[in-house]
Amino acid sequence: MRYYTTTTEYNCGIDLHARQMYICLMNKDGRILVHRNVRRNDFNYFLKIVDPYRHDLTVCCECTFNWYWLADACQDAGITFVLGHALYMKALHGSKTKNDRIDSEKIAHLLRSNLIPPGYTYPAEKRPLRMLLRRRTYFVWKRSELLAQMTVGAMTEGIEFSGVSQHRRQAWMEALIAAHSNELYREAVRANMHIVQHYDRMIDKLERIILKHTRRDHGWQYNLLRTVPGIGKVIALTILYETDDMSRFPRVQDFSSYCRLVKGTVASAGIIKGTRGGKLGNAYLKWAFSQAAILGKRSHPKLRKCAQQLEAKHKKPVANAILASKLGRAVYFMLRDRKPFDVNKVTGDNN
Repeated sequence: MRYYTTTTEYNCGIDLHARQMYICLMNKDGRILVHRNVRRNDFNYFLKIVDPYRHDLTVCCECTFNWYWLADACQDAGITFVLGHALYMKALHGSKTKNDRIDSEKIAHLLRSNLIPPGYTYPAEKRPLRMLLRRRTYFVWKRSELLAQMTVGAMTEGIEFSGVSQHRRQAWMEALIAAHSNELYREAVRANMHIVQHYDRMIDKLERIILKHTRRDHGWQYNLLRTVPGIGKVIALTILYETDDMSRFPRVQDFSSYCRLVKGTVASAGIIKGTRGGKLGNAYLKWAFSQAAILGKRSHPKLRKCAQQLEAKHKKPVANAILASKLGRAVYFMLRDRKPFDVNKVTGDNN
């Protein structure tokens, strides 16, 4: 675990909520100078009460759902902002009594003591495109739910229809409607189809917008990622925008951990007793590399051979996880060193 090292005389911990924030400002010795609630998240009032200390101040809050505006406001005001990793901080400052006043004070103490595990403050100018990509992913999930409902609905009625792929959307939908004899069932299918078609159009529109900006601003990174077997346009976009700048990971181990490609261990007296932390990190990157491993071994003979060797030693899910970790390490060095994909370095085959 890494910790943020503060360099300012004054440190302010903020317990941030949707409509208020409790602040605790103290000096390096731990003497509390300001400790009060700011209603309606009034940042101008916050600036007013911290003005005597603003020249040498660091502000910290936990990574809650609404931290974006506070990070941007601090940046505009020229105040150093630190984003605390909420899950790690929860383990550090747990106590018997918990309220906003105590939480803000503990965050301030952790900050001045250099015990804040920092999260990544994603740049404000890049957030809209990442949000658009995540929205596209959400629409894909909802579309899949509707398609699955229509298929299962036909099965519950004992209806069998085959020979038409879901990828041929219009023909598949017409075959499904024709398979139902009851008009009410047909109407339900038509309603689902209407929403699915709307999702199709919206997903296609968002992809074109995202690709347009990507080719303009991150063309070489995108093209480099597409050289990896199993990484198509959507997986490449996910890796690109969920990672942001690869230089923020000093080591490949840090990147693998952030991608949920490795787990932590629980050890005592030199004995490993289990694993932990499998859900600490970025879920989107975990999905991207897991999909890349499955698709890559289908399309590339050397990756297929490597996967078969791993499956001979481990269970198939474990083998897929190992291959995903290998691809994650490869992507790290590719983007860091600006080098194309080399399958021999992934498989360890020098022939």
